Amino acid sequence: MKAKLVLYFLITFLLLHFTKNAESLLVVKPYTSEAVIGERAIFNCSTSGKSDEIQWFHYPKTNPERQIIYGFNKIYDAYKAFRIEMNNSTGALNLIIPSVASPDAGKYECQDEYGRGEKSHAELIVLMTTPVCQSDTDLNKVVGENNCGIQPDKLLLSCIVQYNGNEHPVMNWKRVGGGNTDGVAMPPAVQSDRVVYNISLSGDSIVNRSSYECVASRGSSQKSSCRSGNMTIVSKSVSCQDSCQDSSNAVIALVIVFIIIPIVAGVTASLVHYFLVYRPKSKAKTERADTVFEKKYIEAVFRATLLLLPFYVGSLVILAKYLIAHLQIRRQQKSTGEKTLSTVEKVPLQGEKTSSTKEKSPPGGDEDVAEKSAPKEPLITARESNQTTNTAVVKKQSRDNDELGARKEPSDDKLTRKIHQWKETHGKGITKGSELDKAIDKLHFDKAELKKKFHRIESEKNELYNKMQSEGKKFVFETQKLQAEKEALKSKVKELEQRLCEADTADYLERSMLVHRIAAKAHAGEKKENKENKESKENRENNAITGIAVLEKSLFISHENTAEIEVYDSATYMYVRQLSVPDMGPIGIYDMASWVKSSSSSSASSKLSCLILIGQFKESNDCSGIRRIDTNGKILKPWPSGGNAGRLSVYESNIVVCLSDKRVINEFNEDGGLIHAVRLSPSDGFNHLWHAIKVTSMHFVVSHENKVDNLHKVCVVDLKGNIMKECQDLGKASSPSTFKVPVCLLDGSMGSILVVDRENQRVILLDSSLKWQKKLLDTNDKVGLGLTKDKHQFPIRLSFDETGNRLFVAVNRFSSKVGKEEEVLIFKVK
Repeated sequence: MKAKLVLYFLITFLLLHFTKNAESLLVVKPYTSEAVIGERAIFNCSTSGKSDEIQWFHYPKTNPERQIIYGFNKIYDAYKAFRIEMNNSTGALNLIIPSVASPDAGKYECQDEYGRGEKSHAELIVLMTTPVCQSDTDLNKVVGENNCGIQPDKLLLSCIVQYNGNEHPVMNWKRVGGGNTDGVAMPPAVQSDRVVYNISLSGDSIVNRSSYECVASRGSSQKSSCRSGNMTIVSKSVSCQDSCQDSSNAVIALVIVFIIIPIVAGVTASLVHYFLVYRPKSKAKTERADTVFEKKYIEAVFRATLLLLPFYVGSLVILAKYLIAHLQIRRQQKSTGEKTLSTVEKVPLQGEKTSSTKEKSPPGGDEDVAEKSAPKEPLITARESNQTTNTAVVKKQSRDNDELGARKEPSDDKLTRKIHQWKETHGKGITKGSELDKAIDKLHFDKAELKKKFHRIESEKNELYNKMQSEGKKFVFETQKLQAEKEALKSKVKELEQRLCEADTADYLERSMLVHRIAAKAHAGEKKENKENKESKENRENNAITGIAVLEKSLFISHENTAEIEVYDSATYMYVRQLSVPDMGPIGIYDMASWVKSSSSSSASSKLSCLILIGQFKESNDCSGIRRIDTNGKILKPWPSGGNAGRLSVYESNIVVCLSDKRVINEFNEDGGLIHAVRLSPSDGFNHLWHAIKVTSMHFVVSHENKVDNLHKVCVVDLKGNIMKECQDLGKASSPSTFKVPVCLLDGSMGSILVVDRENQRVILLDSSLKWQKKLLDTNDKVGLGLTKDKHQFPIRLSFDETGNRLFVAVNRFSSKVGKEEEVLIFKVK
């Protein structure tokens, strides 16, 4: 006996140590997923233990109660369309949804160790349709970078998604083909079932013929994304200064061709004629020749003028046209420069309260002055004419990004290009000490500060990454170490349990010995009265035994339809007296159990003892009541059971009530206070409960019947009603190999369970894992029990007397000659 106690305490210690230090861990946890209706969704979950210990649950969006999807190697009916992917070598048990539907949205949870270990959850967000991409600008005519004073276009791309889920989907804008997006992402606009993601782009940062894509960050297919059209950049290659230079060159060419050349040609012809023709002639002929020459020359010039007049008129028209265009461009550049300069003056720089504040020192001076001189807002703002763009949000987000530090280093080329553009467009005539030069200096200073921030963030990121790697390796090592300890403890516990079961089974006799019979005397007084009335045998068969209990060297037997309890001496088996229960209803007692508790007095051997009854009492109407009475019938404490009828058992000083109509196990303390209420679901096969006993502080053993498939089982359930173990097939060692109405359970020694298999007329012994050990006794043993062929005995109740290792078995005997009889058989089993 001492060796058995030592083994028992050793197993308890190992189980506690194992539970505390070597619990299974979830090494792979599920992640939130986004899927379009009809797509395939996968949730991964892996444990450091066995994969078949993982259970999957669903919290639908429309119903917050937890629904079991998979557990105990089966997928439940409500989720038959789902699939399970199991890999025992890696401990993986993944949940697969082949075709996502809208009701599938909600939270999914995987939990280790049959619903008692570590758990992790993830969300499934169902996209009702594929995302829709829209733009507020014609993508075929996007004004890009130019030197004509025309502001580049500001585009707003929108990504619209309809969804069903507890969270909204997370969408990201990116440029197709890779590269930087160069856009400002807006905060999402979320409604009940709709979300819009916007991104603001500038025409000067868009690559020609490029497109942008809106992608679900947690999606797995192309259906969860959409694309904008290809963007065509106009005025990208137009140089306004070249156009103006071309117009000036054209004007000069026209002046040279149509004005200067004819004048030079005429003057040259006149000079040539004068020096070659006119001077050599004699003075006598001079006057006459001059007159003739002048007439002919004037006539030739007049004719030439008439011929060249259309040319001169056309030249003047073309020249006027080019001059007008040139003046318009200059005027537009001037007005644009003035507007931009006024915008710069209106935007307060960092450290400047108003435009009239005292002029600050440039960067490079005192640190406080340099810090105040850094720009607070960007020089180029978003297009105000875009009604859908929230400018305040854009500025706030840009400011937050500047404070936190961008992930990518600022582009030198882009900043330099902006500075040159400002200088070329607006820098003429502006002195060194003007607002423009100050803004440019502050841009350079801001650029240096951003670089410092970037390098600091990169350094912190690398340190954090190295730390995470070292911690990850340490975690993996500790997990492997715990797993090895767990496996070693499992094998040790299994070996000790086997030895303990063998020792426990060895205590029971190979063949139980019938010690005595007690014939029920509940009808003794009634039979005398019924001789005069000649009561039929059928009426006498209604008082079956409903409960037996051994307490203080006495055996108590209760019957149905009566308030009387028979009392026998448990040593001599002699009838002693009858105990009457007050206020008992006509149906009588449903069940009875003995209750013993150590007293709080100084005497270590003193104990408190009483009987626990459940029955139909007069004041309880249709509900059954529980009574704690002493051995003289005095009621010590009454309270309601919470249901109709019911069966009793005792765990330490608590009372356990099994209510078949409610499919509930209630645990009360000695004063009737409810401790636990375990509800059993019909979806798990709990249709009709027979009996329940508590074996540990967290587990109950329940015998029940599933009326759907007519199977009888014995199960272990936890405090939440989850099935931990179950026994349906007893194996080849038992004949028959299945239960048939397991009407009563009794907690044996060392975790063993005694089961009354009523219709198979036997009492069997199971170990703590609900595995078959042996058949203790056969109540239909014709030879051993001295029964005739027409008699059949069906066991219904058990009570164990530890002082004499005796098992009291209440049976209902049926005979074709006598009818129904009640007896209590006493067996020596150890």
